[in-house]
Amino acid sequence: MKKIICTLAALVAAFAALAGAHPWQGARVAFLGDSITDERQLDGPNCTFWRDLQDIIGIEPYAYAVNGHKMDQIVGQADRLLADHGDSFDAIVIFVGTNDYNGGVPLGELYTYKDTVALYSGPARLPARYRTPSEDPETFYGRTNITLRTLKERWPDKQIVLMTPLHRGFARFGTKNIQPDEHFSNRIGLFVDDYVDALKKAAAEWSVPVIDLYSNAGLQPMVKGQERYFRNPSTDLLHPNTPGHRRMAMTIAAQLSSLPARFPKYIALTFDDGPNTVVTPQVLDLLEQYGIPASFFVIGRNITPESAAVMRRAHDMGCDIENHTFSHPRLPELSAEQMQDEVARTSALIEQYTGESPRFLRPPYLAMSQSLADAVGLTFIGGYCPDDWDESVTVEQRIDGVLANIRDGDVLLLHDYEANAPTVEALRTIIPELLARGFKFVTISQLFDLRWRDSRRPDHNVMYRNVY
Repeated sequence: MKKIICTLAALVAAFAALAGAHPWQGARVAFLGDSITDERQLDGPNCTFWRDLQDIIGIEPYAYAVNGHKMDQIVGQADRLLADHGDSFDAIVIFVGTNDYNGGVPLGELYTYKDTVALYSGPARLPARYRTPSEDPETFYGRTNITLRTLKERWPDKQIVLMTPLHRGFARFGTKNIQPDEHFSNRIGLFVDDYVDALKKAAAEWSVPVIDLYSNAGLQPMVKGQERYFRNPSTDLLHPNTPGHRRMAMTIAAQLSSLPARFPKYIALTFDDGPNTVVTPQVLDLLEQYGIPASFFVIGRNITPESAAVMRRAHDMGCDIENHTFSHPRLPELSAEQMQDEVARTSALIEQYTGESPRFLRPPYLAMSQSLADAVGLTFIGGYCPDDWDESVTVEQRIDGVLANIRDGDVLLLHDYEANAPTVEALRTIIPELLARGFKFVTISQLFDLRWRDSRRPDHNVMYRNVY
């Protein structure tokens, strides 16, 4: 019966598909919380709401919730998520608070205040009150602030969604675990909706969207007839049964449709010191395998009839071919005429073999000067480099250097010179991992076009290591 009921959600998904793909389709979503989200429910008589969401909207769920956990234990669940998946997921959904109510955790205060002074227009320093989110670990507000700050700081580019507790009916799980229904206050005189309201206020402080299941799930165990959505009308009106989870899931799916599951992250993968007929083709094979572009900053003297064919292949794949000078000198040490000659000769070769002139220059050794800016009109591109030009840097160190440091909008600077097979090997891990983390690979020109949609043009005398 459980399989039949769970399969009904797939029919819902089929009908939903007719109206267009859900924005969370394919999203990898971590679920943190308490017993209602605990994956061990799948071993009992229940489906779970996140398994229903898997069928309804096509998410990939990662469940870390634990029966009985309170708000102060969510960070521990997030630690497990970090250990298992690092940055390779899209969103976090937190469903917690009912055990804080049942356990009588004091609400405390959302903020702490102090008297100070602030600089106002005038200018003048005037008396002012200053507030910060409370992080008192003994209170519900403090625990919620600690949790949301930790998650927002740890994963600043992830969507985080908070869900409120459901309405609560009577439950008896043994003589040592009897929980009155929600008409009764807890041990310190508070009601469950006090904790619901506190969650909403704390979420607003941290700009975390809230799905109000208390109001919108349609599950109210205190109403006669709604017992059908809970496990046992005599002993457990806390935990939804399979139909209750499905009803929750349909509400959650509708609420999530108004929120993005992912936020775009772009990276420009670039290579210096080609082209050649050994390593550059291996790099292009990887780019083709994963369907991504890159930008190649080529050295003019390396462009031969044979390597030019490789360069044309890169261009035809949608890659940028950009300038890395003719002979790889330290440009600031040259005269203006010599600088111009280094750049012009290489630009002419690029145009000869690709039909397009380069827009960007990467100065060798990233050596920049005002004299160079005065002499050359191309835009200068730097980037983050894991020292892959150094043969003593291992494949693992190259991988770790990239994955630990690359952020949205960054330019990744690697080298495709003929002897640099270790970077090709590192890319076999780097590319799929960054894709799994939600990065989209773009060329240098695309990165500017995507981020500067107001028709701004890059300044030619600035060294760009990223584009935000």
